[in-house]
Amino acid sequence: MTKFAEKNENYGSQEFFYNFFYSKMRGHDSKGLLSMLWKYPHKLMEKPFESNLNFKILELGSGEGEHIAFVASDYKQYIASDLREINHPNLTSASKIKTQVFDAQTVPFNNAEFERVIAGCLIAHLSDPETALIEWFRVLKPGGVLTIYIPTEPGLALRLFRRFISKRKATRAGYKGYDLFISREHVNDAHRLVFLLKELYLGSKIKIIYSPFRIRTWYFNLFIIAHITKSS
Repeated sequence: MTKFAEKNENYGSQEFFYNFFYSKMRGHDSKGLLSMLWKYPHKLMEKPFESNLNFKILELGSGEGEHIAFVASDYKQYIASDLREINHPNLTSASKIKTQVFDAQTVPFNNAEFERVIAGCLIAHLSDPETALIEWFRVLKPGGVLTIYIPTEPGLALRLFRRFISKRKATRAGYKGYDLFISREHVNDAHRLVFLLKELYLGSKIKIIYSPFRIRTWYFNLFIIAHITKSS
């Protein structure tokens, strides 16, 4: 048996994290400073959208559906999707919200079906982000907006945030191998992702927000929000 295997079968395990720690770290059960910090990107993503009147919205990588609380609720329908089953009662009991399980790299909807497509902390995880970006734009109506959250891998600010806040909370909660978990999950760097969306969406209106420091570099920020308006 290797030294790695001797540590623990759940050391750095992705499924173990999502089954038992995701809610405490990022979802509905998160508390304290980390909870406050996680709410900020959700608010920033929705800041341009005071109304979603009669919109059909698709969210990809919904987790526990925590983003929905920040979305103006005058939409016609909201589809929250994830690779794992979404079973939070706030979602399953809402009449205008539908949950679905599918891979965000193969979206099972028709062309030009949604006024908005939202992808939270998802694209950094995908094995084929280019295919995903094409798929997300395919199901977006002309004039519709695709909103993407991009963690600034492997930026200095993000690494420091994890070291002194996220990793410490995970360790206190009982999760071991947080750095290994991140290396398994966040496989795409921010520079590549921003370059990809600029090239793939050439001709469309692209607004890129660097946060929280707003200097135009991923290395010294924690995350990036991109709003892409599909040309008519």
